[in-house]
Amino acid sequence: MPLDTTSKLLAPFLHRLTDEDLDTIPYGVIQLDPMGYVVSYNRAEAENAGRLTRPLGLHFFRDVAPSADVPEFHGRFQRGVAEEHLDVTFAFTYHCDLMPRRVQVRLYLSPHTRSVWLFVARPDGTPLDWPAVESERGFLSDHAPRFTGFAELHATVDSLLS
Repeated sequence: MPLDTTSKLLAPFLHRLTDEDLDTIPYGVIQLDPMGYVVSYNRAEAENAGRLTRPLGLHFFRDVAPSADVPEFHGRFQRGVAEEHLDVTFAFTYHCDLMPRRVQVRLYLSPHTRSVWLFVARPDGTPLDWPAVESERGFLSDHAPRFTGFAELHATVDSLLS
């Protein structure tokens, strides 16, 4: 299921998801308050961003991802918060110390949480923790997925619907 489909499926329930629920989602999920401070940061994004700790309480555009402090990202965020409507998907490259990270991002302003949710996927919209490469011997690399299907995600959504 691509990023847009998954994130639109989850959008009505974001206010009901716990940190544990967010950690079952195979996409990066970051919740920002209207000022840009990190409220939630799921495991998939922490692992793929190479973070040992989740940057809760830090300013996303200044402290966490300064390369996102550009009009095409931060500008969209600010306009969406000011207009009280934001739902856009776009390609973006995070420029970090080690290696640039090309991703697909969806920014969504939730009317329930009054915060902006960032969903982060691979450039083709697939989950971050699907295997990208195999080793020379044909075995999955050390980055083998902990998420092998959408059963956990569907179970989370089904429990929210009941």
